[in-house]
Amino acid sequence: MEGVTRRLVDFAIETEFHDLPQDVVKQTRMVLLDAIGCCLGGHVVDRGRLAVEFAEECGGNRVASVIGGGRTSYDLAAFVNAELVCALDFEVVGPIIGHVCPYVLPATLAVAERAHASGRELITALALAHEIGGRFASSIAGIKIPKDDPPYYQESPRYSYASTVFGGVAGAGKLLGLDAEKMLNAFGIAGASCPVPATAHFQHIAGPAIMVKFNAWSGWVSRLATTAVLFAEKGFTGDTAILDGELGFWNIVGSPFFKTDHLLRALGEDWHTSRMEFKAYPCCRLDHTSIDGIRNIMREHGIEPDEIEEIVLRADPSLQTPIRMHATVESFADAQFTNSYICAVAAYHGDRPGPDWQMPGTFNRPEIKALMSKVRIDVHPRASEFLTARIQAGMMPAFWDSIVEIAARGQRFTAEVPAPKGSPANPLSEAELWEKFRNNASFSPLPSVRVDEIIATLSDIEKLDDITELTRLLVVRG
Repeated sequence: MEGVTRRLVDFAIETEFHDLPQDVVKQTRMVLLDAIGCCLGGHVVDRGRLAVEFAEECGGNRVASVIGGGRTSYDLAAFVNAELVCALDFEVVGPIIGHVCPYVLPATLAVAERAHASGRELITALALAHEIGGRFASSIAGIKIPKDDPPYYQESPRYSYASTVFGGVAGAGKLLGLDAEKMLNAFGIAGASCPVPATAHFQHIAGPAIMVKFNAWSGWVSRLATTAVLFAEKGFTGDTAILDGELGFWNIVGSPFFKTDHLLRALGEDWHTSRMEFKAYPCCRLDHTSIDGIRNIMREHGIEPDEIEEIVLRADPSLQTPIRMHATVESFADAQFTNSYICAVAAYHGDRPGPDWQMPGTFNRPEIKALMSKVRIDVHPRASEFLTARIQAGMMPAFWDSIVEIAARGQRFTAEVPAPKGSPANPLSEAELWEKFRNNASFSPLPSVRVDEIIATLSDIEKLDDITELTRLLVVRG
C-alpha cells in the first residue's frame, strides 16, 4: 500500500488529451453538457436557490461562473455549481459507484476558468477527475461490503461519496499545472479535511428527506478540492502520503479494507469513465426501471392513470429503507426518494420527465397523492443473488432490475425491466441528451436564445482555446 498517492499523482500529471480514447472524450463531453443542464434545472428547487443566495451573501471576487447565475470566487463557484448539479438528482451515474460528478466536476470547471484552460485541457482534467474519483471511492468500503456467509454481504456505516474529493483535486490540480510535490500536498490537504463517512445513515432517516443528499455534501467537497489545490499552488503543505500505509486514508475513515487493485488496475488503459450512465428521470436511480415498467405497461395496454387500482414494485431491498418509504412528499428532496410518489408521478408524467416533477404544483396534485396510497414495495425475488454477484465483482452494491405489476380494469399486468434508460444496455442518444438539456435549461434564468449556442460550443469544445468562451454563455448577470 506504499506509494499509492504518488502513483495517482503521476497518472494525473502525465496523462494528456492524446492519451484519452475517443469514447472517453465523447463521454466526458456529454457528461459536461448533462451537468450544465442539471445545474440550470437545479435553480427551481430550494437546494439550488439557497446555494445561490449563500454565495451572493458571502460575496467574493467575481472571477468564476455560477451556472445560470452570476460570478463569484473560485471556491464559492465550485460550491454553488456542485449544489446545483445534484439538486434534482438528475445527474450522471458513475464511474463505478453511484455519484462522482457533483463532487469533482464543479471544482475542475472553476479552476479551468482561473487557468484559462483550453477545451482539450478541460476534457482531459474532467476525465481524470471522474476516473480517479470513481476508482478511489470503489476501493474502500461501500454501503454494502462482502462477507463469507449468506447473504454474502452486510451493511456498512463507513462510506461516503466525499472520498471522491481526490478526483476533484487531480482534475483541478492538473489544470493549474501543479508539479508532483504540490499535487501531493493538495491530496494531503483534501484528505485531512474530508467530511466524515456518513452516507449510510442517510438510508435510515425515517422522516422527510434532508437537503444534504446522501449525507455527503457535494458543495462542501467541491469547495474543499478547489481550496486544496489553490493552497497547494501557493506553497501550503499537507500529508504527501495521505493514501499510503496501514494508517492511510482508508483506515482514517474506518474502512475495513483498501482494495488498491480497484484503484490502480489497468489505470490509464481501462477507462471506467467511458461507461458512465445518464439519467432519464429526476429521482433516485434505483427507481428508474420501475418508472420504465409503469410506462411500458400503460402504453402497451392503453391504461389511464385513474384506472390504476394498485402498483406493486419488486426491486432492490434498499427501496424499503426508511427514507424511501416515507408516506408524504413535502419538498423536492422527498420527491427524489419517496417510492410511492415516484411511481405515481411516473403514471401521470413518465413521458415528460423534468424539474417540474419536484415542484409543489406537481407533488401536491390530489390525484397523485391518491395514487401514492395504492403503491406497494416488495423485494425482488433474486435480490440476494444479484447483490452478491455485483459486490463480489467490485461493482456498485445495487441492482436495477425491477418487476412491476399494475392492477387495472380487474386485471393484473406485469413487466420486468432489467436495465434503466441511460445505461449501456439501454442508452440515451445524443439527441435525447440534447433534449434533456433543453428541457432543464427552460426552467432556468438563462435566456433561451443561448441554449443552442451552448450546445454548439460544447459539441466542438476540443477547438476552444479558452474555456471562458463557454462559461461566459452560462451566466445571466455580472
